Amino acid sequence: MNKYIGLLICLMIIIGAVHHVGFNYYNDILSFLFVIGGSFGYGLLKNQKDKFIINCGNGAVYFGWLGTLIGLIALTAGKWDNWGDIDKTGSALSIALLTLFYGYIIKLITLVFKKTS
Repeated sequence: MNKYIGLLICLMIIIGAVHHVGFNYYNDILSFLFVIGGSFGYGLLKNQKDKFIINCGNGAVYFGWLGTLIGLIALTAGKWDNWGDIDKTGSALSIALLTLFYGYIIKLITLVFKKTS
């Protein structure tokens, strides 16, 4: 029961911080799908049925970092002709970082399912 209460407290703190900044800055469906898909794929890749959820949580973090790296490479390569334009660069950077945010949120949620020995 304590782990569910702990998860609720953590999520409420995160939601409070996100609300303070604005929920509209934390929505990007492609970033979310990238992390969720990578998470699920990693869980299957590990081929451990008893640890599937935990492996999905780990995969979410890995794909969060991969998504951020892909976003930063695209940003610095000038994929969207944004280099030098602070408004475009700031928006692109925030989207690149969203995959990390999503990955760690998913990891936090999966910690509830970790079996204690």
